[in-house]
Amino acid sequence: MENDAGGAAERTMAAWWVDRGCCYCWTGSAWVFAVGALVLLHCPASAFCRICKHRIPSPDEVVYKVHLSPNHIFKRNVDQQLRVKTVYDTSVENLLPEKRKLVKNKLFPQAVSYLQKTFQVRKPTGTILLSRQCASDQYLRRKGDLHRYCSGACAQYTRCGPVIVPEEHLQCMICRANDYYCGPVGVPNREGVEDADFVLYVSALSTERCGQENIVAYAAYCQLEAEMDRPIAGYANLCPSMISTQAQEFVGMLSTVKHEILHALGFSAGLFAFYYDDNGNPWTARQATGLPSFNPSLGLYQWSNKVVRKAVRSWDVRGNQILQHDVFLLVTPRVIEEARKHFNCPVLEGMELENQGGLGTELNHWEKRLLENEAMTGSHTQNRVFSRITLALMEDTGWYRANYSMAGKLDWGRNKGCDFAMKSCKFWIAQQKKRQEIVRPYCDNLRSNPLQLMCRQDQRAVAVCNLQKFPKRLPQEYQYFDQLNGVPAEELPYYGGAVEIADFCPFSQEFSWHLSGRYQRGSDCRVPENQPDLSRNYAAETYGPSSVCLIQKSAFTMEQCTKKLTYPDWGSGCYQISCSSQGLKIWFRATAYLCSRAGQILEISIEMNDWVYTGNLICPACLDFCESCPPERDPPSVNKTRVSPIDLCSRSSSLVVTLWLLLINLLPLLLGILLCVHN
Repeated sequence: MENDAGGAAERTMAAWWVDRGCCYCWTGSAWVFAVGALVLLHCPASAFCRICKHRIPSPDEVVYKVHLSPNHIFKRNVDQQLRVKTVYDTSVENLLPEKRKLVKNKLFPQAVSYLQKTFQVRKPTGTILLSRQCASDQYLRRKGDLHRYCSGACAQYTRCGPVIVPEEHLQCMICRANDYYCGPVGVPNREGVEDADFVLYVSALSTERCGQENIVAYAAYCQLEAEMDRPIAGYANLCPSMISTQAQEFVGMLSTVKHEILHALGFSAGLFAFYYDDNGNPWTARQATGLPSFNPSLGLYQWSNKVVRKAVRSWDVRGNQILQHDVFLLVTPRVIEEARKHFNCPVLEGMELENQGGLGTELNHWEKRLLENEAMTGSHTQNRVFSRITLALMEDTGWYRANYSMAGKLDWGRNKGCDFAMKSCKFWIAQQKKRQEIVRPYCDNLRSNPLQLMCRQDQRAVAVCNLQKFPKRLPQEYQYFDQLNGVPAEELPYYGGAVEIADFCPFSQEFSWHLSGRYQRGSDCRVPENQPDLSRNYAAETYGPSSVCLIQKSAFTMEQCTKKLTYPDWGSGCYQISCSSQGLKIWFRATAYLCSRAGQILEISIEMNDWVYTGNLICPACLDFCESCPPERDPPSVNKTRVSPIDLCSRSSSLVVTLWLLLINLLPLLLGILLCVHN
């Protein structure tokens, strides 16, 4: 009987490569055993993550205090949705047909539709007529006049990010010194953009940022209205080479576009100083210019401590040391309320903002350690969710109302308490171990060969722990481990989670399979395109909308009469489930296995695709996936009968074919014998 180590050339995950949307991480080198061969896979030794770098526009790139004429403001139903007018630049038309179709017919229509259903503008507009930028840096304001006037002349072109704004969307207001004239010049009665609250200019330009920062997309605001400082125009640029038309990449691309548009609508450190309270009063004091004070060291308008406040945390690290860890908290009322409810921490002062990743990531996103897969964290690692906390921030801008039914369920950190929300992950892991409880959502398993697979925190994807060794010692405040199996004490300062902006806290992370450097599939259980080929489906997995990640008690084997295959990397897999009055059921084609209680061991023996699969699965808690469940009980005897042995050889289609071929080859011999006897 042949014994195959399991086609491990497919699971190049041994040199794992997380490949999702905004953040890509890989590390290490590994030996991977394949059928009859030894394959060496090598990736850069240091972890690398592409993170969201939201560049705050400089003051000369933004037109502030754009006056909208009174007759352009009208009353409407308070429940009417935010209206986003999408204007496509000619660069989008120049994309390859399949990319152009993706951008115009799916990506932006779906992203805009979601945001329009999620938000309403508190003070809507009728028609938006944007202001031309000035030819020089000088502009004037007259007492009692809300308009902004250029000194002498307007610029020939007005840009919104990399996009040149169409002429019909602009008005030019100037003051001339020679005749003391202040007013509009050029073509009168421009059309503007009707029935819109926000104009989004979409481009697909290969800009310098695309080449230098290796990003998928970026976006920002470019003009703010005068009455409430709300952004009324912004841009989103897609880097053409990074637009993927693969079906399994669409969800990540869509999430990235939503993320970037939210930066333009209000989630930006460059706009914190412009937020208003529910009474229409600014959270941050205004100067004589009508703008907040400018902080040249940060390159943005300075917010007050009613919006963002600094706090100090007691931070446990290795060697029983406690350091001081500085954080910045967003402290607006709804954000505080939602953060406290999410973590179940009544003394939480606000929601932490990102403190790593450099300019553009810091302060412009939620802290990755605390809200790992929340869509407005600084990198896209897995399963992005726009949570109630993000919707609360958008309401606290003073510009929008939020429809909280559009928020996704965020499992990360939910009900973990104040120790999780206010202390280091070392403290959390140590406390959980002391209570003999699982350390989820963190992990402390070193990657090994073969790999120890686990489930993502929400049990919707196969994952691995991203704990790794770095080439340099980590900063002291991110050294969390007093011991790790097989690691000498002097090397412990080099170990941490692969995602830097998660404060180097290790967590289970989904991944992608690559073969010879080419993407094969991902590990999200709900994506049908991730279904492995029949010849490589070693654990009888099923990927699809009804599938979840389950823990394997033992490695699966797949057998035929003369062949037995095993897979070296095991520990979890994707399986189809359903909820019933009897409890949770796990399906293998038309065969169901009933989980009567959490922790129950299911002994699987099933015939599929001319192979017999055997292995053990651990039942999850029914309530993890079903809204109503019967009381837990001992498993019924029917589950045990499914382990009846299957005769591999009598059921093997390959053996049947072999016997038929043998019979056909023997026919001439039999005919010859019969002829001889007859003669």
